[in-house]
Amino acid sequence: MRECTQCGKCCLKYGGSGLGGATDEDLAMWEETRPDIMQYIDEVCPDLWVSPVTGEEMFRCPFLRKRPKQDKYNCRIHDVRPWVCRDYPVSIQQMLDDECEMLEKTDRWKSHRELMKELTILRNKKGKSCKSNAS
Repeated sequence: MRECTQCGKCCLKYGGSGLGGATDEDLAMWEETRPDIMQYIDEVCPDLWVSPVTGEEMFRCPFLRKRPKQDKYNCRIHDVRPWVCRDYPVSIQQMLDDECEMLEKTDRWKSHRELMKELTILRNKKGKSCKSNAS
């Protein structure tokens, strides 16, 4: 297993409508450090992400940016991204289903237990994230 390639597959698949809600921790962090993010949160039910103009759920994360002339993405709020994003992937099966580029060809021969161990090591190395500045 390799570190995140910033392919954006996870953010493109899960980064819009249906992503879920912000945690109380997320909201407190944003209110203190990044109040600009709060405009994308529904006040009644803290759904991610809501258009500040229309009030409708967005189909893509407003903080995801594609790098010019590359197939890579950057997250503009990576250091303060919501917990639902920090916890990706929740399983090796999710990585397989999403065709996550962290998985290498040789990984298909490893057990899920071995792969979860490698993923845990990568997360700990990156500070609870396998997504360095990106996807």
